[in-house]
Order: sequence, then structure tokens, then C-alpha cells
Amino acid sequence: MAIGIFLVMMTEQMGDMEMIYPDGLKRTFTDKGVELDLVPLSECCEMCNDPRMVNLDGIRTCVVCHNVNTIELNKHAEI
Repeated sequence: MAIGIFLVMMTEQMGDMEMIYPDGLKRTFTDKGVELDLVPLSECCEMCNDPRMVNLDGIRTCVVCHNVNTIELNKHAEI
């Protein structure tokens, strides 16, 4: 019975999850259901046009060809 209570608590606090496919289809899983969207070409990799990009500490990198697309300069600079 304690396991059932744990699962209920976890589902109430669950956030959104996104899955991006190589063809540009983005599925967002929310509490309301699944929302479908397309990744715009401006957000795809400049080298291979793959929509699956990772942004870590201001460095936007493609997960397929590992090309660095964007580096945010002075992100951690103090003003």
C-alpha cells in the first residue's frame, strides 16, 4: 500500500518531458496529454540540420555531429 501512495505523490509533482526526433517532430508530454510541434530550422544544427541540440553552460552543441553552434560570451562575467 505504501508503494501506491508513493506513485500518486510522484505523478502529482511530475514535470513536462520533451522528445525530439531526427525529422524535427517534437513531442511534449504534460499532465494534459501529448502536444505535437515542429522544431524550426533556425533552432537546428548549422552543419547537419539535426534538430537535437544540447545547451550546456551557454554552449549549444549538436548531439549528432558535435558541432558547436553557439557560445554565449561573458555569460558568467560580473557586472
